[in-house]
Amino acid sequence: MIGDFSFLVFMAMAASGAVMMVSSRSPVASLMYLVMSLFAIAGLFVMLDAHFLAAVQVIVYAGAIMVLFLFVIMLLNLGHDAGPDLRGLVARATALLLGSGVFAAVVT
Repeated sequence: MIGDFSFLVFMAMAASGAVMMVSSRSPVASLMYLVMSLFAIAGLFVMLDAHFLAAVQVIVYAGAIMVLFLFVIMLLNLGHDAGPDLRGLVARATALLLGSGVFAAVVT
């Protein structure tokens, strides 16, 4: 039961992160959505008992590669002309809902 719910949560996080990464105007926000998607995929690997792949996913992709992407974005100075993507009532409500869900899952 909890495994099915966890799978649906990680699947929704990965899919929504991928869609938001493509549709985001700000390159920094796109990068953060990509990191969210990669962490969700690592969670799916943990559910499949592939702990080594999950660790490699987080360390190599979400850690090293994303830091390199962030340095390139900051060096090119691309994020100054687009409006903020991570602010607003819908984004805050979604973050609050997801954060409280993760908190409840950790507590239980």
